[in-house]
Amino acid sequence: MARRYPSHLKILVVENNSLLQRALRDMLELWGVGQVVTVSNGQEAKELLRREPYDLLVTDWMMEPVGGAQLVSWVRRSPGSLSPDLPIIVLTANADLATVRAAWDAGADSVLAKPASAATIARRIETVLTRPRRPRPARPEAEPEVRESRATDWPEPSPSRPALSGGSPLRLPPPGPPVRSAEPRRVRLLLALDRLEAALDKPDPLGTRLRHAVSDLQIAASGESAGFQGAAAMVASLSTCVTWVDHDVESFKEAVQAHMDALRWVATTAHDAETAVAVRALVRALRSMVRTLTLRGSADPSLWSDEPAPNNPGQNLPLPPAS
Repeated sequence: MARRYPSHLKILVVENNSLLQRALRDMLELWGVGQVVTVSNGQEAKELLRREPYDLLVTDWMMEPVGGAQLVSWVRRSPGSLSPDLPIIVLTANADLATVRAAWDAGADSVLAKPASAATIARRIETVLTRPRRPRPARPEAEPEVRESRATDWPEPSPSRPALSGGSPLRLPPPGPPVRSAEPRRVRLLLALDRLEAALDKPDPLGTRLRHAVSDLQIAASGESAGFQGAAAMVASLSTCVTWVDHDVESFKEAVQAHMDALRWVATTAHDAETAVAVRALVRALRSMVRTLTLRGSADPSLWSDEPAPNNPGQNLPLPPAS
């Protein structure tokens, strides 16, 4: 991995499978994490979390005698927890709707289905570590120190308007008000994004898995509501990309990843007036990205002409309404 994490990071891994536990520890140490502590169940994790703070908790869901649900709930609500705002990633082999909703209700920041690729785990870790922490009932004087140390180790929030850049194909707006509700529609969208991410990491020669995953996303994002704005337009742009852009062309994978990042942002951010403006800007940036890729590989510039046409994919990408 080109990215290396700050050496002072301290991560607690809770996993009852000894082989996976060792693999996670070795992977995190390879990426430069200064201290990786591993335990086999939630009870051992609680004992550690009572004594010392950590920067991230990565935990399995099904464990004995204390499972992931009990551990996450204890971290968030128990007076004995030193860090109720601790970022938490749940790993589970049963990433069905009920399990994901239960993890969110307990207080998880992210849920990841096993088996997950190293690249997927790395992206998810960076996402939760750069996201603003949950509000915590802590001493007021301690909060500025936490913010200052995090600001020196991680990138500043992206500008409010997305832009193409060399390092990442899309710069997301700063996180808006987080959504803590396990609304079924949001959970279905996040599960569909996980399936798309798996298909992107292990593509098949004909791109069938990728197209099926996009179809699942279209179903999950169908319809619009005030609290879930822009997802359908983003998925429409993604569908155009997967349909019209050669999967072997340079930047195709980065464009798909940009759509996934934007959709995760929408699915985990509460709706307000500022969010609506950011969503419209994101949709325009994604459409512009796909347009550039299609024109690069197409001899027919009328594909993106200004005149509506039945076979023109650019005409079927609605912008979300402004608030």
